[in-house]
Amino acid sequence: MTPQTTSSITETTLPEDGTSQATWRHVFKRPWMGALIAALILWLVAGYATGTLSLSFLLANATIAGFLALAGTAQMIVIASGPGNFDLSLPFIITFGAYVMSAGIVGDGNVIGSLALTLLVGGLAGAVNTVLIVRLRIPAIVATLASGYIIYSFIVAIQSAGFSRIGGLFEASLRMRVWGGSGALAISIVTLLVVAVLLSRTVFGLQVHALGQNGEAARLAGVKRGWLILGAFVLSGVLAAWLGVLLTTYQGGVSADVGRSYLLGSVAAVVVGGTRITGGVTSVFGTATGALVLTLAQSDLILLQFSIGAQYVIQGLIVLVTVCLVAVRSPERR
Repeated sequence: MTPQTTSSITETTLPEDGTSQATWRHVFKRPWMGALIAALILWLVAGYATGTLSLSFLLANATIAGFLALAGTAQMIVIASGPGNFDLSLPFIITFGAYVMSAGIVGDGNVIGSLALTLLVGGLAGAVNTVLIVRLRIPAIVATLASGYIIYSFIVAIQSAGFSRIGGLFEASLRMRVWGGSGALAISIVTLLVVAVLLSRTVFGLQVHALGQNGEAARLAGVKRGWLILGAFVLSGVLAAWLGVLLTTYQGGVSADVGRSYLLGSVAAVVVGGTRITGGVTSVFGTATGALVLTLAQSDLILLQFSIGAQYVIQGLIVLVTVCLVAVRSPERR
């Protein structure tokens, strides 16, 4: 082999190694990497507490985390549309969606019709939020809290009516086992993938990110803020209603508290997943990982026999520490 040939081989292999190392560095710097490592550690802690490292334990928690990830993703879309945008009506839309799905308004056994009506109600709730925010210029937190209480009044008014179990093929599909996981987990994953594609591969997704990063620059570029806010809140409402459908079907019933835990939980999943809460950035995978961390943390605390009060304190600390770490790593502080 001539020196020239050796030199040529060296020049062609070194960039490949450098590219590989750069790729790994890029992966480890992703905002959700901390949450992914935390989820692995929490799984190991559960294995230590139970004496066995169980994949079924992880999959059972993943099913619950899948529901939380849907709520977190719905919240994340609204957060991404601009600083200060939060949807506090989310848990009420989830609960109302569960009631509408179980009411059989379009006929008993008409699952498709009930599903379409439920998703329509979720979208309308998002549209009402948009009117309050864009047309009446009410801050998002105030507007969505007010609309949430209005929705809750409807829930109180109808909760004494008769509601039936969904049952049938739809319930069976959610409860069936798919590669060791539940059908509900599989459906949650498919939903999250669809939303991820919508946010990363469509004009709507790109414009939402642009609006959240710099509203004035987006306006000068021709982005219509009102329509994007409408799209974000409607999509959030549809996802919340869809979650209500999954919860009432999977649990085999509905109650007025079905969506209550998803108010702070949805925001916490976004934060723990490493997504910036100031807007302009989304990560469906990060939010899903954050939801898994929160679910595993609660399961571990139960296994370790912590009191309810201690569980809330520790979960709050997890969110607080994550927010601090994100703030320290934020480019604005450099």
